[in-house]
Parts: sequence; structure tokens; C-alpha cells
Amino acid sequence: MDGRGNDERATAFDGALRLIDEWLGPQGPSGVGAVVWHGGQIVGERYVGEARPGVPVGPETLFGLASVTKPVTAAVVMTLVEAGLVSLDEPVGRIVPEFRAGPALGSGSGGMRGEEDGAAESDPDPALERLRTEVSTRHLLSHTSGLPEDLGPREGRFADQPTLSTIIDAMCRLPLRFAPGSELLYSNAGFGVLARLVERVTGEEFWHVARERLLDPLGMVDTVARPGPELTERIAHLADAASHGTAIESYNSPYWRELAIPWGGLYGTPRDLVRFAAIFLPSATGSVLSPTGTLLMARDQAEGVAGGVESARVRWQPASWGLGWEVKGSKRRHWTGELTSPATICHFGQAGTLLWADPQRDLALAVFANRSVARIWNFILPRWARLSNAVVAGTT
Repeated sequence: MDGRGNDERATAFDGALRLIDEWLGPQGPSGVGAVVWHGGQIVGERYVGEARPGVPVGPETLFGLASVTKPVTAAVVMTLVEAGLVSLDEPVGRIVPEFRAGPALGSGSGGMRGEEDGAAESDPDPALERLRTEVSTRHLLSHTSGLPEDLGPREGRFADQPTLSTIIDAMCRLPLRFAPGSELLYSNAGFGVLARLVERVTGEEFWHVARERLLDPLGMVDTVARPGPELTERIAHLADAASHGTAIESYNSPYWRELAIPWGGLYGTPRDLVRFAAIFLPSATGSVLSPTGTLLMARDQAEGVAGGVESARVRWQPASWGLGWEVKGSKRRHWTGELTSPATICHFGQAGTLLWADPQRDLALAVFANRSVARIWNFILPRWARLSNAVVAGTT
């Protein structure tokens, strides 16, 4: 950052980023990293606390991205759209026949839940299942497919350590809950089906395609699926992870890391992910997608329907969503604060991660922590908003 103007900008952002110092403690995470992008470059970054006991957070720390993985997965799909290998409005069932087949009527969800998980899921609705052939790639990317959020309680799905293929098989069989395009319901299952679609179109494993078509071309060497033992010391340990102390502990166990779920299994640094978000900004250079492709991903595709994130107990009218990215639109009490523009695209993750980009301000923020939002949801929401407001104010 050369020149007086850049120094002044860096000072302004440094003041904003110092807000993360206050997050540490018993009611918050033990470590946080935050990076700001503005006007074509990184203009501020700060790292505080510990990634794991005795290991400070730093630029090399790899955080579990959780659902911040989804925009990355969506961008992989868009590279195939731009290559002419799949179209956004093509029925998914033409490429993924097991999705077209769906659940057997009268069989429940066909998922992996056991009796210990309580009441069985409702039987498929024959009228809705007849609409299954209308579900498109666009529906899956914008969470308007009609699929439920997930398979059910984590313990019910992972207790037997199923493979990723087995999990996605079950996701393909989930019954529809509403007519495609009539509502928005945030769905991990939809991104499982998308990963299967990528593999069918390319004939290659999903993360191989992601590395070849997106991560390597963008220089995202610190965004990793299936991190090996050599990276263990760089990975932030997540507090309050699901299935704590078991062989299937989310984010922390070797099994979970090897699973590499395409809807939430990446690990990465704030630097890497803020550069990814920056390809959707006016100052973007070197994107693997065309300007039309990035614009499509960043514009609302839900067409005014209502909906939201069931597990987070949030619902909007309208529920703006792009392709992979949430679009802020007219939503209030939003995690990106009050000062970001309606055009802001974003995604948060259960592992305490937030990534957003505001095209109107040519500004992006990646702020990653190492404590699950399941326990600190009321804590983290206003702090994300306050930080975002301060970062936006730093551009003036």
C-alpha cells in the first residue's frame, strides 16, 4: 500500500478491525482473523487470540469455513455453465437420474435417520413429486428447489461414518417440501445434489474439479478440502462443535475433515476468501468467470418469493438470493450491518465465519472466528453488524 492516501485508508480500516479484539473471551471465540479488500487490494487485516491453545491466530491460520463453502461450490458450477456443459434452467434430473427418481412414495424421506432420531419425516407428497422434473440448477443454487435444509440430526446421519457418496445419495432421495420456485428454503441438500451434478458432467471428483477450474486459477492455495496431518497445526480448533469428543466431531475430527462436504467442508484463510469475494467487485481482475457469470451469481434469482434459513429461525419477505450468494436486498437486522448496500452479497457459516462483498462500494470483508454460532448466535450477530458498519465507514 503505497502513498499517503493508502496509508490513511489503512489507518481507518485498522481502527475498524480493532473491534474484533472485544470478541475474545468466555462469551465469544478464542481467536479471530479479519481482512478487508477495497479498490483492488487488501487494505487492512488483523488477527487476535489463539487458533488452538498456545498457537496464535495469524495470516496462515486455516479456519473451518462451514457454509462460506457454498459460494465457492456455486462458482465451480458456474464454470461448467460457462463451458457449455450444463445450463442453469436445465432439469437436474436429466443429469442426475437418482435425483429424478426421488423417494419411493410411502417410504418417508429415504434418508439415513435411525429410530433414535424421533418421529420419521413426512411421506412424500405425490403432487409435489410430480414437479421434481422441473427442478433446475438455478433452483438448487438459489435455494428455491423445494428440498429441505438437510437430512436430519447430525448424529443420525454421521454416527456410522458414512461416505460422502452415501450422504449425497440420501440427499437425492429427499422429498420436496414445496413446488420449485415458489419459496426459498436454505438447503445443504441442494448443494449435495449440485456436487453430484458436477461429477456426472465432468466424470471427475468434485474437489478435483474445484481445484482445477477455480481454486488454482485464482491462486487460492490456502483454501483446502481434506486437509492432511501436515496442516493440523495451521487449523483453528472449533469450540462448541457438534458431536464433541466423538470420532465424528464436526470440523475437528479426521473423519469430518476427510469427508469434505461441498456445502460446508472447506478450510481457508481470510486472505484467500476475501480475494475470492473480490472477483465480484468492480475492481476485479483475473476472474475465472465472465462479467456476465459473476453478475448472475450476485443478482437475486429468487424473484421475490418469501423464505429463509430454517435452522437459524430467520425468514424474509422477500428472501433475496443469488446463485450461491445471499443477496442483502431489503433485509433488516442483517449480519452485514446497516451501511452495506442492498447489492451486498454475503454468506455466513455455522463455524463463526462471515464473508461479504459490496459491489457499490468496491469493498469486501472476511471475518472468521473459531467458535460455532450455535452457542453465540445472539453474541455474534450484532458484532458482525457493528464491524461491517465500521468497515464501510472506513471508505469515506
